[in-house]
Amino acid sequence: MQKQHYLNLISLFLLTIGCVQAQISITSAGANTNQAIRIYDPFLTRYSNIEGSPYVPSDTVQPGWVVINNKRTPTKLRYNSQTGEVEYIQDNKVVTPINPVTDFAIVTTDTLFFRKGFPAVGLWTANEFYQLLYNGRKAKLVKHIHATLKANTDPMQNDYGKEKFRKQEDYYVWVATVKPPTENYFEKLSDGEMKSVVASKKSLVSLFPQQADLIDQYLSSQKLKLKSWAEFASVLRFLDSQ
Repeated sequence: MQKQHYLNLISLFLLTIGCVQAQISITSAGANTNQAIRIYDPFLTRYSNIEGSPYVPSDTVQPGWVVINNKRTPTKLRYNSQTGEVEYIQDNKVVTPINPVTDFAIVTTDTLFFRKGFPAVGLWTANEFYQLLYNGRKAKLVKHIHATLKANTDPMQNDYGKEKFRKQEDYYVWVATVKPPTENYFEKLSDGEMKSVVASKKSLVSLFPQQADLIDQYLSSQKLKLKSWAEFASVLRFLDSQ
C-alpha cells in the first residue's frame, strides 16, 4: 500500500515538471532575451517508442528564425506537426514559446517558411501553421502538415498495439477577395479565402475561371503538364504578374 502511494507521488511529480511553465532566458545569436516558454518533455523521451516522427523537417533542430510581435529572432528550431507548435531545444529540454509565433522559417537545403492567420477551412482553424510554397499578393500556395498517432489494432499481427505517426499533407490556395494593397506590410490574410486544390489544370482553372484562356496559353507556351507543385506555383506567379 505504501509502495503504491509512493509510485503515485512519483507519477504526479513527473507530470508536474512535464507541464511546468517558466520564465527562462533563451540565447539567440549571442543575445539573451527573456521569453516565457513551456517545458513539457524534460527527458526527450516522449516519442522514443513510436515509429515515425511528427517533426518537420527532422527530429533535430535546425537554424532559422521566429517572428513574435513583428520581431524576427534567430534561433534553432523544429516544427511539431502533431501539436502545431514551434519547438526549441534548451538545456536538453524541449521548450515552446508561450508568446504567439506568427511566422517562422527553418533553414535546410531549401528554406521552409511557415505562417499562421489564414482563414479557417475544413477542419483547420485560423490558428494553424501552413508552409508557404508560393507567396503571391493575389494568391498563395500553401501546405498544411498534420501528424496523427495511430496504433495497430489487429491482434493477429506481430506489431499489435505498436504506435506510429502518419503525416497528412493538404494543399490550399489562398485567393485574395479584395484588391491587394500596394505595400506588403498592409496585407491581411482575412481578406481572402482558402481553396482546397490538387496539382491539376482543372483545379487551377476552378480558382480563376475568368482566366482560363490565359492559363491555357501559358501552359502551352511553357509546355507544362502541371505534374508538380512547382509547376502549379509557376502558373500562380504568372497570374500574379498580370
